[in-house]
Amino acid sequence: MNNIYPLTIFLVLFVYSTLFGQNEDFSHSSSWNSLTVKGNLNEKLFLKNELNLRRTNFLQDWEQIVLRPSVQYKLDNAFTAAIGYSYIQNYSYADFSTPIDTRENNLWQQLFIKQIFKHFDISHRIRFEERFRKQVSRVDNLSSISGTDYSGRLRYRFIVTVPLLKKKHISVIAYDEVFLDFETRLQPKNLNQNWMFVGLRFRESEHITITSGYHNINIPKDNFSITNHIWETSLIYTL
Repeated sequence: MNNIYPLTIFLVLFVYSTLFGQNEDFSHSSSWNSLTVKGNLNEKLFLKNELNLRRTNFLQDWEQIVLRPSVQYKLDNAFTAAIGYSYIQNYSYADFSTPIDTRENNLWQQLFIKQIFKHFDISHRIRFEERFRKQVSRVDNLSSISGTDYSGRLRYRFIVTVPLLKKKHISVIAYDEVFLDFETRLQPKNLNQNWMFVGLRFRESEHITITSGYHNINIPKDNFSITNHIWETSLIYTL
């Protein structure tokens, strides 16, 4: 199969998503940067810890800080299972964001599946999050934290990686990720949000991998939607 096929499919989906998102009521631009440290305990078991620093409004305001440690087990060359924890600090940065700063703690379980073909790779990431979020109440135009809310959310990410310059270890990577909100039900209630990403991945050495590109997020609400245009850069360091 020609290398261009999976990339073409993703570009078509990406352009469609961008055009479809032109009817949203609110949009903003962000810069997301992350550092992931990975350490192998043995051939199958390894630890990961992510630190995500996310700023918005052309870097003027904090959007989120996310800390995400996990334990991962490589079942074989295709399947990797993981359990992890996320600490998320959400900031108030616009009229359509949370009215005050809030926190979320979530526990998650994940299955990662990788399929290797001759000219490209396909990966699937399935993650279920058990979310404990601070509730915000508003009385007399004043917002305050009133308790903690529980909900479940399923995330499915479909990833295509196409080698661009094999000798320089540079690849094109594209993905689409769907978030389904379960709340406390056994079946999804609605679409929570959708992520699309297109960028370049560079493996500088066996220890350092850098990915950078454009990330588009659409979050549908009851009466409006939010689109976030992001330039995202991540660095993975393997001990």
